[in-house]
Amino acid sequence: MFKWIGIIFLTAATALVAAELILWESGPFALASLGELWFWAHKDSLLLLQPAVERHISPDLFDPYIQSLLEWPLAIELLVLGAVFLLPWLLFRRRAA
Repeated sequence: MFKWIGIIFLTAATALVAAELILWESGPFALASLGELWFWAHKDSLLLLQPAVERHISPDLFDPYIQSLLEWPLAIELLVLGAVFLLPWLLFRRRAA
């Protein structure tokens, strides 16, 4: 199960980098962040995220942690998640004798 989730994350990261390379026109290459893509997909829900987290979970959670995740490139976040899900499978798989 973890293997397939990891493969899905790695495939999504690869597809995202490929799409960024295809759409890259000129200037320095930059990967899109999670916040940029979320803003493009549904701006209103992103704008409601900060007040909802601060009001219902914790006021100290959004600024250092969630905001950092929104600013990092999504492809790198997906690569890290894929590695986290694939690591147990790689370490603890049964090897043929």
